[in-house]
Order: sequence, then structure tokens, then C-alpha cells
Amino acid sequence: MSQHPLPAHAEKFLTTIDVAPKTVITYRHALRTFAEFLLDSRPKPSIDDNTVPLQLLQEDSPARFRHWMRSEREFSRRTENTYLAGVIRFIEWLDVHSLLPSGLMATRMKLILREARGRRRTGYKTQPIKEAVPQIIAYYDSSPLPAPETPRLRRRRLTLLRNRALVHTLFASGMRAHELAGLRRSDCADGHADRILITGKGEKERVVLLNPEAQAAIRAYLKARDEDRAANRKRPVPGKQEPLFIRHDRDQITPISTKTVWLVVSQAARALGLDTSISPHDFRRYIATAMLSEGMPLESVQEFLGHESIVTTRTVYARTRNEVLEDQVKTYRPTPAQALRRSLRYQKER
Repeated sequence: MSQHPLPAHAEKFLTTIDVAPKTVITYRHALRTFAEFLLDSRPKPSIDDNTVPLQLLQEDSPARFRHWMRSEREFSRRTENTYLAGVIRFIEWLDVHSLLPSGLMATRMKLILREARGRRRTGYKTQPIKEAVPQIIAYYDSSPLPAPETPRLRRRRLTLLRNRALVHTLFASGMRAHELAGLRRSDCADGHADRILITGKGEKERVVLLNPEAQAAIRAYLKARDEDRAANRKRPVPGKQEPLFIRHDRDQITPISTKTVWLVVSQAARALGLDTSISPHDFRRYIATAMLSEGMPLESVQEFLGHESIVTTRTVYARTRNEVLEDQVKTYRPTPAQALRRSLRYQKER
């Protein structure tokens, strides 16, 4: 599995702090997640694979990171606080070594975080549904495939086919970005299976379902990938553990990272000129909300999303659930006249 990028100077920070080895591991996870958040906030495709520039830092980055962990990644409060501790310590280290971007101070960033914590004691704020999500799928479906006449055009063709399969899989399954990035070809039988057993957040297993569109997109992508491999005299038979989605800017088989999933979605949003940013998590939120609006039971939505507690599902989708309830009440609630007729009919039949 590929490694997520780290913020610049993070490795040096991790090798100089005086903490237990397990804490170093935790801080590294925290900083990788923080880098993912920074890329999500201001996606830049040209960013190096290994480091994220500190120029993406803003005064309210820790405060927004806290909200992002809760809304986009659905981390527990304990993980949220642990990761924030690691990020704040890193920011303080940067400040001491004069490495923060001009105008930023650790004390000010901590103050904004403290104020945000005070404001959000009421709990999670329901996020709006991004109605433009289907346009991302249409963008990749309608993009013309280049003819595989040169190595560069072959890479572009494979990348486009991969991106089509990726967004269709996101939409059909409601998977988190890191869950999708970790898929193997065998997990979906090269697109011939309509369900995938994955291990999600908290090492919890669940089954996600693919629709025919996602299956067809996966099969088309893998067929082109295998044909390209055979034509270039590369190993023709894929391994059972080969990643489902790989990079096509390298000769060796390299799985995509969570960052790639975010960039595939955000690049389409920019190309479409959308006023609002779209993230992979918006696919998850969109499809769950749509099914809930059609009357799917909340417990089923919980299973679909892989939420540990139904309280999380109820909180995140409270507004949609209320809309469904309102519509059902309007549909099934009898008027006083209807109730009276029923009462009189019941009395007569007795």
C-alpha cells in the first residue's frame, strides 16, 4: 500500500521529538492525515508525492482540520484529539525553528482552535449535499478516449478509464477514499462480482455493492490495462493481490493513494467550473442521502455506510431523515374527515 504524503519538515520533526516510539508512529499517522486535509482544502496536482508544502497552512488550519476529521473521516473523538495534539506539537516545532509561513504564529493558530472547540460543543453540523456529484461521473464518461498510438497517449487512455471506474465505484459503493484506494482486483473478481467485502474504519468488515455501471467501467479499465501490458511485453497475467486502481505515470505497478482519489474528483470539479468544491466523501454523502430520501430505513443506511453507531448516521443525516418523515406524515396522516369516516365505518361494522 502506498504511503500518503507528509508535510514538509515532518520527518525531521519526528526524529527530533523526545517521545515514546509508539507516539512517533501515532504522530506520523496524524501528520499524514493532516497533509491529506491540506490537499483537500487546496488541491494542487503538481505537488510532490512525498511532501506537502507548508504554504498550504493557514491560521485556521488546525480548527478546520478538527472539523474535517469529524465530518469527512468520521474519526472518534479520541482519535481527533490525539491527531490534533500531534499537529499542534508539529506547528509549535515549526514556529520555534522559524519554519512557519510568513505571518503565521503557533499561538494564534492554537487560539483559533480553542475558540472553535468552544463554538462546536453542540455537536456535528449537518453538511449540505453537493448536488453536482453526478456531473463528476458524467464528465469522465463523456471525455473522449485517446487512441493508444504513443506511450503518452496510452497512459492518458488508461488514466481516463481508471478515473471512470473510480468515480463509478465511489458512487455505487459509498466507500471512503482510503477504502477505495486499497482495493485489489480479486476483491471484485475483475469487475465480475457485484459485491466486495472490505475492512473499513475500526477494522470492521462490511459488504459494499456495485451497480452494473461500476462493474462495466471496472471491466473496461482492466481489459485495456491487460491489453497494454501484453502489447508491451510486460507480465501478461495479473496477480491475485494486484491493486484494482494503479498509477499510470510509472513503469512498475503502484497502487493509487487516497490523495489520487481526491485529485480525480477535484480536477473534474475544476474542469466543470463548479462553484463549490467536491470531495470523494461527497459521493458517499450523496448516495446515502438519496437512498434515505427514497425511504430506505436508517438502520440499512448505517450498514451501508459502515457506521459503528446509528447515532452517527442519525446525526449526519438528521435533516434528510426529517424531510423523509415530513413527506411520509403528509402522505399517510389522515385528515379529520378521513378519520371520522373510518371511525363511523368501524362503528357500523361492529
